[in-house]
Amino acid sequence: MSSRPQILERPTVKITGAAVFVPISVLLQALPPIFLTPWFMRVDLVGVSWVLCWSLFGFKSALLSLLISVPLVGVLGPFAGGWVGAVMKSVASVWMFAVPAAFARFAGGYDRLVERKSLFALASLAAIVVRDAITAVFNFYFAIPFFFGMSGSDIVAFFSTPRFQSFLGLSLGLVGVGAYVAEIIFWNTVQGAIDIYSSLPISHLVKTRVFGSRRKTAPSDHQPP
Repeated sequence: MSSRPQILERPTVKITGAAVFVPISVLLQALPPIFLTPWFMRVDLVGVSWVLCWSLFGFKSALLSLLISVPLVGVLGPFAGGWVGAVMKSVASVWMFAVPAAFARFAGGYDRLVERKSLFALASLAAIVVRDAITAVFNFYFAIPFFFGMSGSDIVAFFSTPRFQSFLGLSLGLVGVGAYVAEIIFWNTVQGAIDIYSSLPISHLVKTRVFGSRRKTAPSDHQPP
């Protein structure tokens, strides 16, 4: 049983929670990115809002918030990326709470997952690995071809050109497919770590200040159906 106030178990409250994080994600999108890769991937704080929504209101609320936010995230702010950017942001970010949610099911809820530091680290690693693999495929076959109008050979040539590489590819002397894979994995790993670990202190602060203590949430609150 959950020890949090029963009002937070109500569907209307969960929907409200999802709605609250929509303008937050849009506001974060409107801010300049922390870093912009040469292929216009934004490294930012937008995904933090959805992970935070999951930690506070559960998986379904976070998923709903993401689905509502994504169309706006794709068109607002610098380097938004349009519909391609919206698709990629959702495809990349959803795993940052979907995979940990599966681990939370095993652990007995979000708070119990966080308390088991080794399991939380494993959940975070698994989420980032899934993100890296999926974004590597989606960028090669979807995002870059649609956004830049490139073929597969064009992409390989693109990442072989020093001015289209970040400091990572340049410092390692990577070219072609190796440069592409390294760049995509590195920056999505950085973004994934920001999404997950930036939400931790905020979630803890909200729970301790608003609810008085860390809530032992029911497993159903933070796991996929």
